[in-house]
Amino acid sequence: MRRRHQRWHDRGVIDPKLSGKTVLVTGGGTNIGAAISRAFAAQGARVAVHYVPVATAGSLEHEPASADQVGAFVSSLPGAVAVEADFLEPGAAEHLVDQVVERLGPIDVLVNNAAHADESDTFDLVNETGLERTFRVNTVTPAMLIAEVARRLPTDAAPGAVAVVNISTDAARGFPGQVAYGASKAALESLTRGAALDLGPRVRVNAVAPGPIQTGWMSDELVHAVVPDIPLGRVGDPSDIADAAVFLASHQARWISGQVVQVAGGHWL
Repeated sequence: MRRRHQRWHDRGVIDPKLSGKTVLVTGGGTNIGAAISRAFAAQGARVAVHYVPVATAGSLEHEPASADQVGAFVSSLPGAVAVEADFLEPGAAEHLVDQVVERLGPIDVLVNNAAHADESDTFDLVNETGLERTFRVNTVTPAMLIAEVARRLPTDAAPGAVAVVNISTDAARGFPGQVAYGASKAALESLTRGAALDLGPRVRVNAVAPGPIQTGWMSDELVHAVVPDIPLGRVGDPSDIADAAVFLASHQARWISGQVVQVAGGHWL
């Protein structure tokens, strides 16, 4: 038994085989996106941190960071670069991929994390402009980014040459008060499954569906109200989502595709 135990011990820690990989994280400079960027950088990946011009950006949680703030964040990550794109502009996906490839090389991992939600996102306030903007950022651009990365793969690329991780929400099945946001994320989950079918075996596509994540937007009262509905007894931290994203991009997840993984402590069960 001692000899068998020694063989396992000699194998050391699990290697996700992400060192040296090029990773694009959209909305990667703040909140959950920043945690994802840090987590990949900690694995030795070269991270392209996408950010949105402040004047045009929108967020479910907080206003996005400025160029200076993103620059300071990127400087703390070895080998990382900042890349800018406004997803409401035509051709944003191609422009963004061009920047990453020029600076870091072909993309190995794409994390579609950037998200938009209008304040007027209930059925008594919803309007065409808000719906179109929300779906453009949350569904259309992720689809175009996946397609753009896949187009650049050689036809003889190895199975799983690219891993895509889409960030959804565990409320995608129905999100009162954020109806366009929830619907756009439900569409993103369908897109995840369709892309996995269309682009396999060269591209793996999965999604993470976060539950309530504390990034500063939840008051103490809201936390106390939500926790009883979470079997694991706490709200989430951005690192919970980051760890799941790293796993789905890792070598250990090499035979996982087309899945939506709820990372929510059991919320909404």
